[in-house]
Amino acid sequence: MGLKVSLLEIRERELSLYVKCFRNIGTMAGVFAGFALQGACLSSYFFPPDSSEGMRMLYLVTTTIAMDLNVAALFAATSCAALGPGLALRGPDGSMERAVEALALEYRLTFLTFCLGISALYISAAIFIIVLMNWLVMTVLLVIILISMRYTLFVCARIYKKFRLPADLAVGGNFHDDGSIGTSVSRAMGRRAERLEQLSQRAWLSEWPRRQWLELHILFDDFIGISADVYEKRYQSVAQR
Repeated sequence: MGLKVSLLEIRERELSLYVKCFRNIGTMAGVFAGFALQGACLSSYFFPPDSSEGMRMLYLVTTTIAMDLNVAALFAATSCAALGPGLALRGPDGSMERAVEALALEYRLTFLTFCLGISALYISAAIFIIVLMNWLVMTVLLVIILISMRYTLFVCARIYKKFRLPADLAVGGNFHDDGSIGTSVSRAMGRRAERLEQLSQRAWLSEWPRRQWLELHILFDDFIGISADVYEKRYQSVAQR
C-alpha cells in the first residue's frame, strides 16, 4: 500500500507537470494566433494595388495556416489541461495512470502543432516583406529573419544537448516495482534505432528520405522525452485494465 501511495504521488507530480506545460503552450498559441489573424484581416490595407496576386494569395494561405495551427494547439492544450485532471481525480481506479499517459501523448502532438505554427509565422512574415518592401529594405529584413531563425535553431540545439532525454529510457510512476516502461517497449524503440542504423550502413540514395524521417522522428522524441510508440503502449496497457 505504501508503495502504491508513493507511486500515486509521483503520478500526481507528472500530471501537474503536463498541465503546466499545456497552459504555457495554450497561452503562447493564443498570442500567435491573434498575430496571424490580425495579419490576415489587415492584409488588404497593407498591400499595394500593383503587387503580385500570387504572392498575396501565398501570404494569405500561409498566414491562415499559421492561425489554424496555433488555434489547434490552443484548443488541444486547453482541453487537455481541463479534462486530464478531471479524469485523474474523478475517474475510477486506475484513472490517474490513464490520464498521465494520455496527457503525455497529447502533449507530444500539441507541442509539434505549436512548433509548426511558429514556423508558418516565420514564413508568413518573410512573404509579407517580399510583397510590401522595396528591394533594399526587403534584403535587410530578410537577413534579420534568417538570423533570428538561425539563432532560434541554435537555442533549440543547445537546449537539446542539455536536457536530452532518450524516449526509450524515460521512466514514470507507473505501477511497477521498478517504475520502468517495460521490456517490450524498450525493444520496440531499439528496433527503430536498428532500422536507422541498417539504412545508414547501406546508404542507398533511394532510402535517403526514410533515413531523414527516422532521424527527425528520434530527434523530436528525444527533445521532449516522449515517444509515440512508448506512451501509446503504456496507455493501452493501463486502458485495458
